[in-house]
Amino acid sequence: MKALKKNSLLENGLTYVEDQTEPVLGHDEVMIKVTAASICGTDIGIYDIVGRPGMRNEMLAPVGGDIGKYRPITLGHEFCGEVVEVGRDVPKSLVQIGDYVTSEMHITCGYCQQCLDGMQHVCQNIRVKGVHDDGAFADFVTVPARNLINLEYSGGRKVIPPRFGAFLDALGNGVHIVMEAHVAGKTVAVLGLGAQGLMSTAISRTLGASRIYATDFSASADGTTRGRLKNRFDLAQQVGADFCFDMNESASPGARAEFFERVRDENGGGVDIVLEMSGAESALKDAGEIVKNGGKILLLGIPAKPLNSYDVGKYIVWKGVTMQGIFGRRMFTTWHSMLDLLAAEKSGLKDKLEKLIAPQPIPLSDFERGFELVRSQEAVKVLLVPTRTVNEATEL
Repeated sequence: MKALKKNSLLENGLTYVEDQTEPVLGHDEVMIKVTAASICGTDIGIYDIVGRPGMRNEMLAPVGGDIGKYRPITLGHEFCGEVVEVGRDVPKSLVQIGDYVTSEMHITCGYCQQCLDGMQHVCQNIRVKGVHDDGAFADFVTVPARNLINLEYSGGRKVIPPRFGAFLDALGNGVHIVMEAHVAGKTVAVLGLGAQGLMSTAISRTLGASRIYATDFSASADGTTRGRLKNRFDLAQQVGADFCFDMNESASPGARAEFFERVRDENGGGVDIVLEMSGAESALKDAGEIVKNGGKILLLGIPAKPLNSYDVGKYIVWKGVTMQGIFGRRMFTTWHSMLDLLAAEKSGLKDKLEKLIAPQPIPLSDFERGFELVRSQEAVKVLLVPTRTVNEATEL
């Protein structure tokens, strides 16, 4: 089969392999023929691994950090597809050949304290397919049956078409952070308008946030960069943001002070909830500046490297602020909530998400183009399809 692999953690880039051996099916697994997969920010980080020690260390965690023991893996953890083979110990009531499915790609041990306490999403021994083990940027992928999300039970392709099914993993992160924040009737700031920031904006609006502020950073003052950020702001407002701010002082002098002042003046000293989606150190400081006393900061963005400094006393202790890290999806509460939101047409969530999907899927063999579209912010969610399904792409 064909697959997209990370061969070395010392070099940037990925390799398209045309003669990858098909995965071997375990007795408690299912094999899925991939219909479509989506490029995630994590995939971008793995592609651009040089200069990202945190990402490299995470990929080496299963081998004790020994880079000499690293073996190439197939990337991809956002996908959907069709079951083509079922392990002998998988209950027939769970899945049938031909079912339309996706999967929770965090593989948990099942016996650590967190797993036994119903917190599998923070399992001590977690492995992520597409990061630690072979993932879904391929013709076929195997997953444990216990991780399967059978979309037939949520209305199938009619209710959740593959163009949505291909990035439910990512959408689940957004649903998780917004539901943990309890945004209904609250003022919210979303810092960072990548895919996760935009989806979390849409979900916050869907779940009843009263006012949503969104920020990003234009990186430079040139017209191309600012134009791309303007497009991103337009998208944010289409999916639910009330106000958008460029936090680059060189591009927009006084932007930060204006943002801080406006948020404090309009919201009794600050917003109730901050969703930090970028991992940027400057955004973490912004979060501390704009959250109101007694408010809450939730962190989904992952810094590229350890922070140099953060004034915990000023931003957290003296303000009585709660800070919470968000990882993955609650298994499987988040999935059930997300699928219910998508199935409820009156929620309007699918209409918002539709605006974030690139209009044309890209063949897996042309992955460089897809990665560049995401990296340059010309697209938010780009779907990669195996070569055999390119002619079927109009059905996504």
